[in-house]
Amino acid sequence: MRIAYLSRVLPCLSETFVVREIAALRRLGLTVKPFSIHAPEAVCNPEIPGLPEEVEMLVQPRNPFFWLAHLIFALAWPQRYCRCLYDYVLRDRFHQGKFRLRWQYFTVAPFAAWRLRAARIDHVHAHFSNASATVAMMAARLAGITFSFTVHSYYEVFVDNLLLPVKLLDAAAVVSISQFYIDQVKRLFPQTAGVKMDLVRCGVDGEVFALHSHPRNTPPVFISVGRLVDYKGFATLIEACALLRDQGLAFKLKIIGDGPDREGLQQQIESLHLGDRVQLLGALQPEEVRNAYRQADLMVMACCPSKDPRWLNDQDGIPVVLMEAMATGLPAISTRTAGIPELIRDQDTGLLVNADDPSGLAAAMARLLADEGLAQRLAQTGRAYVLQEFGAMVNALRLQKIFTRVVEGKA
Repeated sequence: MRIAYLSRVLPCLSETFVVREIAALRRLGLTVKPFSIHAPEAVCNPEIPGLPEEVEMLVQPRNPFFWLAHLIFALAWPQRYCRCLYDYVLRDRFHQGKFRLRWQYFTVAPFAAWRLRAARIDHVHAHFSNASATVAMMAARLAGITFSFTVHSYYEVFVDNLLLPVKLLDAAAVVSISQFYIDQVKRLFPQTAGVKMDLVRCGVDGEVFALHSHPRNTPPVFISVGRLVDYKGFATLIEACALLRDQGLAFKLKIIGDGPDREGLQQQIESLHLGDRVQLLGALQPEEVRNAYRQADLMVMACCPSKDPRWLNDQDGIPVVLMEAMATGLPAISTRTAGIPELIRDQDTGLLVNADDPSGLAAAMARLLADEGLAQRLAQTGRAYVLQEFGAMVNALRLQKIFTRVVEGKA
């Protein structure tokens, strides 16, 4: 079985879980060919070190074949070409408009379909239900193969959702990383109520993120990882650190990631006089992030719905970094946001607090600083649950069954 994996940027530093999924499927014997709409990032993933060299980039307007592919498909398969153009660009089944954006996606589709056919692909799977799934849908139609996609986040379901109901109806399979988003999609698009959506988690390799235990640091080290955008909740986390400091508690916080809010967060750290306790480490390569987990004592993610008009109420699905940290044996604290309670069951696999609540977050952090026994119990049950439900091979097997069902015509 030959599967294409298509994403907007592949590999991408903030989406290492896609590479992990490809590696797991290959270990199961599937041939997986990676495609990226835009240029891949220079990311060194230990699961597939040479992945950037394998990836085919699809947006190549200076390549004459990028445009010649339109003529090839229009002449060789005129019915497919015209139906694709009509169904996905000209026809507006769900009154979403944005015809210029539809056309931009369509310009990529023939070249993508040509490359899929050249690679003898049986099925194409896209990560994220917005741009990558749109290109996958159009290219699959032209290539005469099936497609599927994975739903990840609030933004792609509620904001950047052009053609999403069409994709739900036309896909051979639809996957979601959380039950939360399955429920939200069904609520938002009742016309697609009959569409089966499979639950497949973003998986974590328990060997790559191996259990690591060591005596607690002095002072204890909290770690938080993610893009520096408001819905990751770093401002709330820094405010909670000020409260812990005022209580006389010793600790360090290391924040890994980069993004548009970095300057504002640095100013907040300085205004609260936390420069000796809170560090912004910037973006790190995957191996450096794993080393940071090994050197930390506790994981904190203060995720919340966005209040920034740039992100239009976006919020995390289930942060993969939480799974990674928990797999290495770190006790975790996070918020009751989106699908996070599916990973962190309060008092069982971690601690949950309300979003945008620095006092509640500080109390949970102080609790784990004071009660090492509780922290160890949460770390043990958290790791066990991650490997059971969010393990890379467990979820690759789920995907393999879906792809087999689709390719064999049993969808």
